Amino acid sequence: MGATLGAVVPPDGYWTAIADVCRRHGVLLIADEIMTGFGRTGAWFGMEHWRVRPDILVAAKGATSGYWPFGFVAASDRVHRTVTDGGGFVHGFTFSHSIGGATVGREVLRILRDERLVEASAVKGQLLKSLLRGHLEDHPHVGDIRGRGLLVGVELVVDRETRAPFPRSAKLTEAVVGAARERGLLLYSGTGNADGTNGDTILLGPPLVVTHDELERIAAGLADALTTALASIGASVP
Repeated sequence: MGATLGAVVPPDGYWTAIADVCRRHGVLLIADEIMTGFGRTGAWFGMEHWRVRPDILVAAKGATSGYWPFGFVAASDRVHRTVTDGGGFVHGFTFSHSIGGATVGREVLRILRDERLVEASAVKGQLLKSLLRGHLEDHPHVGDIRGRGLLVGVELVVDRETRAPFPRSAKLTEAVVGAARERGLLLYSGTGNADGTNGDTILLGPPLVVTHDELERIAAGLADALTTALASIGASVP
Protein backbone atom coordinates (compact mmCIF):
# COMPACT_ATOMS: atom_id res chain seq x y z
CA MET A 1 0.00 0.00 0.00
CA GLY A 2 1.55 3.28 -1.11
CA ALA A 3 0.40 6.78 -0.25
CA THR A 4 -3.00 5.80 1.17
CA LEU A 5 -1.60 4.01 4.23
CA GLY A 6 2.04 5.07 4.14
CA ALA A 7 3.90 2.04 2.75
CA VAL A 8 2.02 -0.63 4.72
CA VAL A 9 3.40 -4.08 3.85
CA PRO A 10 0.89 -6.98 3.92
CA PRO A 11 1.80 -9.92 6.13
CA ASP A 12 3.43 -12.92 4.50
CA GLY A 13 0.76 -15.26 3.25
CA TYR A 14 -1.80 -12.54 2.53
CA TRP A 15 -1.31 -12.25 -1.23
CA THR A 16 -0.85 -15.97 -1.74
CA ALA A 17 -4.18 -16.54 0.06
CA ILE A 18 -5.90 -13.86 -2.05
CA ALA A 19 -4.49 -15.39 -5.23
CA ASP A 20 -5.68 -18.85 -4.17
CA VAL A 21 -9.23 -17.60 -3.55
CA CYS A 22 -9.27 -15.89 -6.95
CA ARG A 23 -8.05 -19.00 -8.75
CA ARG A 24 -10.58 -21.28 -7.06
CA HIS A 25 -13.49 -18.99 -7.94
CA GLY A 26 -12.39 -18.00 -11.44
CA VAL A 27 -11.74 -14.37 -10.51
CA LEU A 28 -9.01 -12.44 -12.30
CA LEU A 29 -6.29 -11.09 -10.02
CA ILE A 30 -5.32 -7.57 -11.10
CA ALA A 31 -2.22 -6.00 -9.55
CA ASP A 32 -1.88 -2.21 -9.45
CA GLU A 33 1.89 -1.74 -9.68
CA ILE A 34 1.81 1.89 -10.76
CA MET A 35 3.60 3.04 -7.62
CA THR A 36 5.40 -0.19 -6.69
CA GLY A 37 6.68 -1.32 -10.09
CA PHE A 38 10.13 -1.03 -11.66
CA GLY A 39 12.26 -1.45 -8.58
CA ARG A 40 10.56 0.87 -6.13
CA THR A 41 10.16 -1.89 -3.50
CA GLY A 42 13.48 -3.61 -4.17
CA ALA A 43 12.02 -6.03 -6.72
CA TRP A 44 11.00 -5.42 -10.31
CA PHE A 45 7.37 -5.63 -9.19
CA GLY A 46 5.93 -5.68 -5.69
CA MET A 47 4.09 -8.97 -6.17
CA GLU A 48 7.41 -10.73 -6.67
CA HIS A 49 8.07 -10.50 -2.93
CA TRP A 50 5.38 -13.16 -2.45
CA ARG A 51 5.95 -15.04 -5.74
CA VAL A 52 2.45 -14.18 -6.91
CA ARG A 53 1.83 -13.89 -10.65
CA PRO A 54 -1.27 -11.76 -11.34
CA ASP A 55 -3.54 -12.27 -14.33
CA ILE A 56 -3.32 -8.58 -15.23
CA LEU A 57 -0.68 -6.06 -14.17
CA VAL A 58 -1.10 -2.30 -14.48
CA ALA A 59 2.03 -0.14 -14.52
CA ALA A 60 3.13 3.44 -15.15
CA LYS A 61 5.32 6.08 -13.45
CA GLY A 62 8.51 4.04 -12.95
CA ALA A 63 8.19 2.62 -16.46
CA THR A 64 9.67 5.86 -17.78
CA SER A 65 11.02 7.20 -14.48
CA GLY A 66 8.54 10.04 -14.76
CA TYR A 67 10.28 11.55 -17.79
CA TRP A 68 7.34 10.75 -20.07
CA PRO A 69 3.65 10.11 -19.37
CA PHE A 70 3.38 6.41 -20.06
CA GLY A 71 1.32 3.53 -18.72
CA PHE A 72 0.51 0.03 -19.86
CA VAL A 73 -1.33 -3.18 -19.03
CA ALA A 74 0.31 -6.61 -19.17
CA ALA A 75 -1.78 -9.78 -19.23
CA SER A 76 -1.19 -13.48 -18.74
CA ASP A 77 -1.26 -15.78 -21.73
CA ARG A 78 -4.69 -17.07 -20.70
CA VAL A 79 -6.17 -13.56 -20.64
CA HIS A 80 -4.40 -12.61 -23.87
CA ARG A 81 -5.69 -15.68 -25.70
CA THR A 82 -9.22 -15.06 -24.46
CA VAL A 83 -9.16 -11.61 -26.01
CA THR A 84 -7.37 -12.45 -29.26
CA ASP A 85 -9.27 -15.69 -29.91
CA GLY A 86 -12.48 -13.72 -29.75
CA GLY A 87 -11.41 -11.50 -32.61
CA GLY A 88 -9.49 -8.90 -30.64
CA PHE A 89 -10.80 -5.49 -29.63
CA VAL A 90 -10.45 -1.89 -30.78
CA HIS A 91 -7.81 -0.11 -28.73
CA GLY A 92 -6.45 2.64 -30.95
CA PHE A 93 -7.00 5.94 -29.18
CA THR A 94 -5.61 9.46 -29.34
CA PHE A 95 -2.91 8.95 -26.73
CA SER A 96 -2.24 5.24 -27.18
CA HIS A 97 0.62 3.48 -28.95
CA SER A 98 3.12 6.16 -27.94
CA ILE A 99 6.36 5.79 -29.87
CA GLY A 100 8.03 8.40 -27.69
CA GLY A 101 6.86 6.73 -24.49
CA ALA A 102 8.01 3.30 -25.67
CA THR A 103 11.42 4.73 -26.55
CA VAL A 104 11.84 6.37 -23.15
CA GLY A 105 10.58 3.23 -21.40
CA ARG A 106 13.08 1.04 -23.24
CA GLU A 107 15.96 3.32 -22.24
CA VAL A 108 14.81 3.36 -18.61
CA LEU A 109 14.70 -0.45 -18.66
CA ARG A 110 18.26 -0.52 -19.96
CA ILE A 111 19.48 1.81 -17.21
CA LEU A 112 17.66 -0.13 -14.49
CA ARG A 113 19.29 -3.35 -15.67
CA ASP A 114 22.78 -2.07 -16.51
CA GLU A 115 23.15 -0.07 -13.31
CA ARG A 116 21.43 -2.73 -11.19
CA LEU A 117 19.13 -0.13 -9.68
CA VAL A 118 16.48 -2.64 -8.60
CA GLU A 119 19.05 -4.41 -6.45
CA ALA A 120 20.28 -1.01 -5.24
CA SER A 121 16.74 -0.13 -4.14
CA ALA A 122 16.61 -3.19 -1.90
CA VAL A 123 19.96 -2.43 -0.26
CA LYS A 124 19.39 1.31 0.09
CA GLY A 125 15.90 0.75 1.42
CA GLN A 126 17.29 -1.32 4.28
CA LEU A 127 19.80 1.42 5.00
CA LEU A 128 17.10 4.11 4.97
CA LYS A 129 14.95 2.21 7.44
CA SER A 130 17.98 1.62 9.65
CA LEU A 131 18.84 5.32 9.61
CA LEU A 132 15.25 6.30 10.35
CA ARG A 133 15.12 3.89 13.27
CA GLY A 134 18.34 5.35 14.59
CA HIS A 135 16.71 8.78 14.70
CA LEU A 136 13.09 7.92 15.44
CA GLU A 137 12.64 4.37 16.78
CA ASP A 138 12.25 5.56 20.39
CA HIS A 139 10.37 8.74 19.51
CA PRO A 140 7.09 8.88 21.52
CA HIS A 141 5.16 10.17 18.49
CA VAL A 142 6.39 7.62 15.93
CA GLY A 143 4.14 4.58 15.85
CA ASP A 144 5.79 2.65 13.04
CA ILE A 145 8.57 2.73 10.46
CA ARG A 146 7.78 0.37 7.58
CA GLY A 147 8.10 -0.38 3.90
CA ARG A 148 10.02 -2.32 1.27
CA GLY A 149 12.93 -1.05 -0.80
CA LEU A 150 12.87 2.71 -1.33
CA LEU A 151 9.20 3.03 -0.43
CA VAL A 152 9.22 3.74 3.29
CA GLY A 153 6.51 5.12 5.56
CA VAL A 154 6.58 6.71 9.00
CA GLU A 155 3.35 6.71 11.03
CA LEU A 156 2.87 9.61 13.48
CA VAL A 157 0.82 9.06 16.64
CA VAL A 158 -0.17 10.82 19.85
CA ASP A 159 1.00 7.83 21.88
CA ARG A 160 3.14 4.96 20.59
CA GLU A 161 1.68 2.46 23.06
CA THR A 162 -1.96 2.96 22.07
CA ARG A 163 -1.20 4.08 18.50
CA ALA A 164 -3.87 6.76 18.95
CA PRO A 165 -3.69 9.25 16.04
CA PHE A 166 -3.42 13.00 16.17
CA PRO A 167 -6.73 14.70 15.29
CA ARG A 168 -6.98 15.80 11.68
CA SER A 169 -7.49 19.37 12.89
CA ALA A 170 -3.88 19.45 14.14
CA LYS A 171 -2.61 19.02 10.54
CA LEU A 172 0.60 17.48 11.81
CA THR A 173 1.68 15.86 8.57
CA GLU A 174 1.33 19.19 6.73
CA ALA A 175 3.46 20.84 9.41
CA VAL A 176 6.14 18.16 8.99
CA VAL A 177 6.16 18.55 5.21
CA GLY A 178 6.45 22.33 5.54
CA ALA A 179 9.29 22.17 8.05
CA ALA A 180 11.12 19.62 5.90
CA ARG A 181 10.75 21.78 2.78
CA GLU A 182 12.47 24.64 4.60
CA ARG A 183 15.40 22.26 5.07
CA GLY A 184 15.51 21.31 1.40
CA LEU A 185 13.75 17.97 1.89
CA LEU A 186 10.62 17.05 -0.08
CA LEU A 187 8.25 14.59 1.63
CA TYR A 188 4.93 12.98 0.68
CA SER A 189 2.19 13.46 3.25
CA GLY A 190 -0.65 11.07 4.05
CA THR A 191 -3.81 11.39 6.15
CA GLY A 192 -6.64 9.14 7.27
CA ASN A 193 -4.35 6.22 8.08
CA ALA A 194 -6.18 5.34 11.29
CA ASP A 195 -9.88 5.68 10.46
CA GLY A 196 -10.22 7.38 7.11
CA THR A 197 -10.01 10.86 8.62
CA ASN A 198 -7.41 10.88 11.38
CA GLY A 199 -3.96 9.35 11.19
CA ASP A 200 -0.85 11.06 9.83
CA THR A 201 1.86 9.40 7.76
CA ILE A 202 4.96 10.50 5.91
CA LEU A 203 5.96 8.58 2.77
CA LEU A 204 9.54 8.51 1.52
CA GLY A 205 10.32 7.51 -2.06
CA PRO A 206 13.76 8.83 -3.02
CA PRO A 207 15.27 8.10 -6.44
CA LEU A 208 16.89 4.69 -6.87
CA VAL A 209 20.20 6.50 -7.47
CA VAL A 210 20.09 8.19 -4.05
CA THR A 211 23.47 8.17 -2.28
CA HIS A 212 24.23 7.05 1.25
CA ASP A 213 24.99 10.64 2.27
CA GLU A 214 21.62 11.74 0.91
CA LEU A 215 19.85 8.96 2.81
CA GLU A 216 21.48 10.18 6.01
CA ARG A 217 20.33 13.71 5.20
CA ILE A 218 16.77 12.44 4.62
CA ALA A 219 16.62 10.61 7.95
CA ALA A 220 18.13 13.46 9.96
CA GLY A 221 16.04 16.06 8.13
CA LEU A 222 12.80 14.20 8.81
CA ALA A 223 13.64 13.87 12.51
CA ASP A 224 14.46 17.56 12.74
CA ALA A 225 11.31 18.54 10.82
CA LEU A 226 9.16 16.39 13.11
CA THR A 227 10.53 18.17 16.18
CA THR A 228 9.77 21.57 14.66
CA ALA A 229 6.30 20.50 13.52
CA LEU A 230 5.32 19.09 16.93
CA ALA A 231 6.37 22.33 18.57
CA SER A 232 4.34 24.34 16.05
CA ILE A 233 1.11 22.50 16.97
CA GLY A 234 1.80 22.59 20.69
CA ALA A 235 2.56 18.90 21.12
CA SER A 236 5.19 17.66 23.56
CA VAL A 237 8.66 17.29 22.09
CA PRO A 238 11.15 14.87 23.64
